[in-house]
Amino acid sequence: MRYRARYTLGALCLAAATGFSLAIPWTVKHAIDALAREGAGAALGGEVGLILALAAAHWITRLGSRFATIGAAQRVEADLRDGLYAALQKFPPEFFARHSTGDLMTRASSDVTAVRSLVGFGAISLIQTVLAFGGALAAMLAVDPWLTLWAMAPLPVLVLLARRFNVALNARTQATQEQLGVVSGRVQETLAGMAMIRAYTLEPRAAGAFAEANRALLERGVALAAIQARFTPLMSLIAGVGVLVVIWVGGQGVAAGRITLGDLVAFNGYLAYLAWPTVALGLTLSVVRRGLTSMERIQEIVEAAPPAAGEGAPLAGAPSLAFEHLTWGYPGRGPALRDVTFAVAPGEIVAVVGPTGAGKTTLGLLLARLWDPPPGTVSVGGRDVTALPLATLRATVGWVPQEAFLFSRSIEDNVTLGRAGLDVAAATRAAGVDTEVAAFPDGYATVVGERGLTVSGGQRQRLALARALAGRPRLLVLDDVFASVDAATEDAIVRALRASGLTILVMTHRLRVAQAADRIVVLENGSVEASGEHAALLAAGGLYARLWRRQQLEAEIARA
Repeated sequence: MRYRARYTLGALCLAAATGFSLAIPWTVKHAIDALAREGAGAALGGEVGLILALAAAHWITRLGSRFATIGAAQRVEADLRDGLYAALQKFPPEFFARHSTGDLMTRASSDVTAVRSLVGFGAISLIQTVLAFGGALAAMLAVDPWLTLWAMAPLPVLVLLARRFNVALNARTQATQEQLGVVSGRVQETLAGMAMIRAYTLEPRAAGAFAEANRALLERGVALAAIQARFTPLMSLIAGVGVLVVIWVGGQGVAAGRITLGDLVAFNGYLAYLAWPTVALGLTLSVVRRGLTSMERIQEIVEAAPPAAGEGAPLAGAPSLAFEHLTWGYPGRGPALRDVTFAVAPGEIVAVVGPTGAGKTTLGLLLARLWDPPPGTVSVGGRDVTALPLATLRATVGWVPQEAFLFSRSIEDNVTLGRAGLDVAAATRAAGVDTEVAAFPDGYATVVGERGLTVSGGQRQRLALARALAGRPRLLVLDDVFASVDAATEDAIVRALRASGLTILVMTHRLRVAQAADRIVVLENGSVEASGEHAALLAAGGLYARLWRRQQLEAEIARA
């Protein structure tokens, strides 16, 4: 453990604080016994001074234990957040399809906070409880073993109740944390889709869905609180009964001369010292149980994270690309691609076209290994992408998704992504967005809104293209990046891409782009329907010809 020294210091301070605290009833015992022997003439100055000194020492050491332990807990929390954040960046899309954003946000916030409470307040409470019971029990045995036996009589009942409480608490805590993830997901989804909600007047429905999830969270929270509420008063009742028994039995002992009045007062002092740990046992167990449950939820993510890609060198030159008998489908669905086979030569531009749902986007995802293809079905530069080091593949392939994502940072930061030595101006010029960026008041220092909402859709797509080009990839995968680009800009970008000498695979609905490609692959229902040059495919009169005529007709109607 990185913070072993801090926790050791905290435990030592807490042990010292416990020792100083336990010495106070013993000092009071001597003072009362002196009063009983000497009456008003007893000299009690020493005992009073010692009690004050012990109280001050207890305060100082207790403060030291809290500084050491709580400080360590804060650092553990920071480390957990760093580790969880790093782990989340390593997972493929399949993982995020199985876990909602709200659930992951809950693990990164509420669960991490619960673990901090476990290793902070929970650690202090557990250590204090062990030291208090051990020290007070030893002192009570030193005063009178028989009275100690009577005082500890309720202990088996306490242990049984604590065990039953812990089992019930575990189930209720897990259910509450899971529902908290559902509520967080509702909030995240509503905020992300706020424009759509307002446009379609869905506010009442969104509020109703949130209220339903929130009501379920309330019910689970109330059930959890009910368990805690029943346990703590019960502990207080049992502790109170124990005090009454001690007064009754101890009073008889004083009357019989077996123990002194000072012994009885000291014994009650030690019993009172145990009152708070006993009453707080439910709270401590609750903190510990919730912290352990949250730790399991965090470790579930961290331990399942695949190794990071890291940084690697790209393959030399423009590589070839090949799909060989590729059949693949998303989990829980039928095949998205069926026996897809075609190749792209080094430096060649190949366009993949087809209707919506044909599998075009899936090809790019498998090539970039955002989803893993079956071994031996996708190769780059003659090497299987599943066997190619991920860092090398990432440095070789520049992937531009259909839905361009920009961070809420400057345009320059969005293009470079923190990578040093990149020519941002050249990349934006090749992507056809340099003049528009220059027209912004702050130029490349312009900060775009969240998800890039303060720039147009076409600008987002071209900035995403510039981001890929800036990294100097050898193979470029473009997923319908021309959907929001005008014809003149589209032609300029295609000319720049052709001059780059890169191997380019472009998935597009815009057949003007396909017309400019060296070769066209037509997908239909996940299978290759045809392949060839633009003119040959038109002459064949298949799906491509129908799509081309439809787009030409749409263009004529738009001009009219």
